Amino acid sequence: MSDRFVVTSQRVAGHLMMSGFVLKGVGDNRKFPGRNVFFFNNTAQLRQAIADFNQTNGGQTNGNGKAIECKTV
Repeated sequence: MSDRFVVTSQRVAGHLMMSGFVLKGVGDNRKFPGRNVFFFNNTAQLRQAIADFNQTNGGQTNGNGKAIECKTV
């Protein structure tokens, strides 16, 4: 398992940081120029926090009508 987790949603990244998860880095989003990707440590707690966020927020989208993309790299 990789040690970092990529979040493409600024809203999810902000929620994670407000919940105490430490942002490890920010990079350019290759799929959506002009947008960012956010790097966090890949932990079970982080994945659970994202699942909880998505469940309580009705499956947020990235602003283009597509589901928020979060993945391990």
